[in-house]
Amino acid sequence: MRIFNTLILFIYLWMGSASAYANLKVGTVFFYPPFVMSINTGFDVQFIQKICQNLRLKYDLVPMNYNELYTAVASGKIDIAIGGITINSANPENYVYSLPYILSKGAFLVLKNSHINSIDSLRGAKVGIVRGEQDGDVFYTYLVAQNSQQLQIVQFDGMADLVAALSNGEIAAAFTHESTVLYWGLNGGRQFKAVGDPVRVGDGIGIMSTPKQAKLINLINQQIQNLEQTEFYMNLYTTYFANEQ
Repeated sequence: MRIFNTLILFIYLWMGSASAYANLKVGTVFFYPPFVMSINTGFDVQFIQKICQNLRLKYDLVPMNYNELYTAVASGKIDIAIGGITINSANPENYVYSLPYILSKGAFLVLKNSHINSIDSLRGAKVGIVRGEQDGDVFYTYLVAQNSQQLQIVQFDGMADLVAALSNGEIAAAFTHESTVLYWGLNGGRQFKAVGDPVRVGDGIGIMSTPKQAKLINLINQQIQNLEQTEFYMNLYTTYFANEQ
């Protein structure tokens, strides 16, 4: 009887903790392949849908530009954010992150018919990135720290703007997730190619929120740990990251 009562209490507490986040606002981006392909597809979209399903949470996906995720979560417009977000452990007082569920690696994307065949060929060139946290985004800070090539860093609001700038010659290269570079190499009408080897950037890809949502992030972390051992995760990973090194 005591064991039964303990079990009932555990279930009650779990349901109570999850129900506190009944109408979860999940911020994401419009398009950031392969993490977000549309409002219903992409690794991150399907991953958070599964997490919310397991936690029995009702949620709304709220699309916006990547850099807007930071201000939206800070203001409480959204509860959590997901969409190719690289964990930045250098700023723990403002944001908290879930456990990483994918490695974060950066790579350069250029036009296939350009003269650029190595990272050294980019010396002094304009390199675009997706705008993240104001001058604190890990891709921005990585380029600044490693800028022996004297790159001119140009920031764009979204992936569509970044790729358009590369296509029309406004920038010489884009620096983004290796997964995204591979996507455009395969799905960009044969006009793009990767240059150089991928590099580790940040502390992996995770779900972002603010310190006041620490309990929610802990619930999400439990789901991440559980899902990583499942066939669902392996199938999802293979679907979107089969070409990773």
